[in-house]
Amino acid sequence: MKKYLPALIVPVVAFSWLWLSIDINPERVTTIFGSPAMYDTEGRLFHVRLSPASEWQIPIPLDEMGRWLPVVAVNAEDGRFFRHVGIDALSMLRAIAQDASRGRVISGASTITSQVIRLSVSEREGRKRTPSTKVREFIMALKIERELTKAKILECYLNLAPFGGNIRGVQAASLIYFGKTASQISPGEACLLIGMLKGPTLYRPDTRPVAAMKRRNDIIALMERKKVFTHDEAERARLEELPRRKFELPSRAWHYSELLLSQNPEHYGRLDATLDVEAQTKLEAILRQSLGDFPRDVTLSAGIADNKTGGLIAWVGNARFSYRDDSHSASWVDCGRSPRSPGSTLKPFAYLSAIEQGTLTPSTLLADTSAAFSGRAPRNFDLRYRGAVTARAALSESLNAPAVRVLRSTGNDRVLALMRQAGLRHLTQSAEYYGDSLILGGCDVTLLEELEAYTSLASLGVHRPLKLLKDTMTTSERIASEAGCWIVSDILRYDGELSLFARGTLGSQWRIALKTGTSYGLRDAWACAWTPDYTVIVWAGKPDGSSWEGLVGARAAAPVAVKVLRVVSPKSSWYERPEGLVMRKVCTLSGKPPTALCPAVKSEWAIDGVTRTTPCDIHSVKAGKLTVNMPAGFGNATGGSRLSQLSIISPIPGASYFNAPLDTERRIPMKAEGVKGRVWWYLDGEYIGVSDGESTFFHAVPDGEHIISAADEAGRSSAVSVRVFTPGRREQGDLLF
Repeated sequence: MKKYLPALIVPVVAFSWLWLSIDINPERVTTIFGSPAMYDTEGRLFHVRLSPASEWQIPIPLDEMGRWLPVVAVNAEDGRFFRHVGIDALSMLRAIAQDASRGRVISGASTITSQVIRLSVSEREGRKRTPSTKVREFIMALKIERELTKAKILECYLNLAPFGGNIRGVQAASLIYFGKTASQISPGEACLLIGMLKGPTLYRPDTRPVAAMKRRNDIIALMERKKVFTHDEAERARLEELPRRKFELPSRAWHYSELLLSQNPEHYGRLDATLDVEAQTKLEAILRQSLGDFPRDVTLSAGIADNKTGGLIAWVGNARFSYRDDSHSASWVDCGRSPRSPGSTLKPFAYLSAIEQGTLTPSTLLADTSAAFSGRAPRNFDLRYRGAVTARAALSESLNAPAVRVLRSTGNDRVLALMRQAGLRHLTQSAEYYGDSLILGGCDVTLLEELEAYTSLASLGVHRPLKLLKDTMTTSERIASEAGCWIVSDILRYDGELSLFARGTLGSQWRIALKTGTSYGLRDAWACAWTPDYTVIVWAGKPDGSSWEGLVGARAAAPVAVKVLRVVSPKSSWYERPEGLVMRKVCTLSGKPPTALCPAVKSEWAIDGVTRTTPCDIHSVKAGKLTVNMPAGFGNATGGSRLSQLSIISPIPGASYFNAPLDTERRIPMKAEGVKGRVWWYLDGEYIGVSDGESTFFHAVPDGEHIISAADEAGRSSAVSVRVFTPGRREQGDLLF
């Protein structure tokens, strides 16, 4: 007996040494760096990218693998899986006996557990298939069985298993070979996939159909012998055809997916997004249809946000994008993430700030005149002044001079702070730097930022950072009162014409708020639309930032935004009236609380305890007669529409014009007032073209200082000096910024 003792002790000591020296961390087994796989709010897979190993791999829980795959895998690969402890002693003895009798390796003794170790540890470490590696894997298999449940081990195996080429895991294999999820595949399809595990390349149905068919049928026969399939199930499985082609994995919402991955660059595996596939589909369809109204080099970008959660539910960065058509290279550009001029879309925030201070109500009288601007008055889009207007009319018609007056009276710093709180992060300069241009488009924003800011307004003053992951915890902050935001939304409420069918379908109570914007030089067209439930921002323009005469917010972007809201928010009602909002009597002319001298009054909204109660000071009695005393700055309150002499109003005298770096046209709009007949235009004394008195003339102007002059049929002329440059271009050896 003693002579056999060393023979017994040596294996025990060797095993003990191996057991202590070989360690395994369960996280190394369960952590799978799979493909970024994006799921929408309803759990629908809409986009998949390659994993870090350039493979298609979509890990899923065992209970999502369906009825057949797990049971077929166990019975075909490791029949005693649920009874052994990580290694199968009977299989090992059988393999040793068979290999010894044949003098070569003809049978393995791997278990599902040891295969998991090989796929998750050995392959990642680049270990060669040697006897020492096998021993190491067996030790690890014994240890991992003490850490993980059998169900978890089986789940890891089916998620790690190779299925030919760069396909790994049953979910990716099911989607690529059958066009369906693992939970949906049939018994025959399950046998085909599990049969491939013996030789992923040898039994690929797309390249080796004969071998794949034979292997599948062998597995079916085995399942029938083991009573996994009934005879009828086995017969039906044999009649199933092999897949004739491979399917493409989902790649919807490309620019949304790019945006999501840019915010989560180190994430691999499942991403539960805020995107709603149905809303995305509707948005894409409307934008595609709308592209027919534009030239080939003009595109659309749009986003939809859920006001209650701050989630981005749909996003199209460039409606020209196509996976199969790269003839227009700019179609890959996500225009919604590029800084653009916002035009007039920021005006509501100046009015909101004034309302919050109590200095403004919808009935407040404002001056749409050139007085008090020292000859540099901001002109309206139609190049006309309207004289005395209410704040409601000034904002709803997007008048420039009243907006600047509101900005100045409220305080540029205060308005700028509100804009930043709302999410306009590109506003990094000081209030002095922007000046009046802050609400006239003289700054940069992105569509994403506009969407976040308007979602704050649509949420009645609650700001939430725009989010793309469903489970992201974001903090909300009240940046304005409900009453103030309600008043701004009421001013911008759009009851535009709807067809009888649309009105009957959507109901008489369906309302939206709408604000449009057009950047200087007709480079960007915007529309911001919202209901209590959703906010939509639409941008139209050229990716390179150049101009086109049709880029007017009300014409190019607004119809698209209204269509989108009709389909994604058809059941939205209007806002309930918030607390603190009251209806009060005001003088019809001044918009202030009336005195006994006011000849007429009307009702208008105000914020109780906030809105100032200074009575009307316009009406007074002089020499026994009622007189009207217009405040300073109103000038001619009737508002003249023409100047008495020819005057160039665009470009603005002495102004500097910035061209977009990618704009190859560099055209500047030229317009004159007080014109009789046609206008002849000159650049630095050289004739460049002619226009009629009502039209805007566009012409390329190179970088540098220039004199632009005009003359009409009456022989009158005018000239202005301007400076044009492109940021990033070198001028006289200096780099311009």
